[in-house]
Amino acid sequence: MKDRIALLDMDGTIADYDSAMNDALATLRSPGEPVFERGLFPDWIEARRTLIAMQPGFWRNLRPLPLGFSIVDVLMSLDFRITVLTKGPNRKPGAWSEKVEWCREYLPGVPVTITEDKSHTYGKLLVDDWPPYVMGWLGNRPRGIVIMPAQSWNEGADAQSPNIFRYDGSNPLVLRRVLEAVAARRSGETLDLQAIIATV
Repeated sequence: MKDRIALLDMDGTIADYDSAMNDALATLRSPGEPVFERGLFPDWIEARRTLIAMQPGFWRNLRPLPLGFSIVDVLMSLDFRITVLTKGPNRKPGAWSEKVEWCREYLPGVPVTITEDKSHTYGKLLVDDWPPYVMGWLGNRPRGIVIMPAQSWNEGADAQSPNIFRYDGSNPLVLRRVLEAVAARRSGETLDLQAIIATV
């Protein structure tokens, strides 16, 4: 059990960053101004996003995401050692403390690691919605397993690696079987995630 470590992303996984950001952007949008998808923002939208995210209370007041917390429930039932692993925005120092405050409210007792590079953090399992962070982490841990909460921006991401299970909430039995297999895996053992998914 000592190495049964599950790393849990925050924004887009257990905290609804995107709805809060989109609501704030909508109040600044000019008539006829297009709506851009995550990851495709022009510089002037990025500037607005930075200003919004720097407002006191923005991160602390994010709503919890039920899909992410359904994964947390299974992790806890299987005695995983959960650590929140979240990226600290380098131009928003206030976000760092607010992220910790948010976690203290919604995940009391769970340790929080804030980093600028998730790929170097050890865990048997990563729960994360953002494909670039997932692929960076898997690049350093070829036997690592990722649970990816389904979001519009990660459609098809599970095709990038056989170690990614994209979870949309409709298949909780598969989620539990995958997490049971990760929990039981011995050190150095490779897990055939796709075989587990296929047998459920």
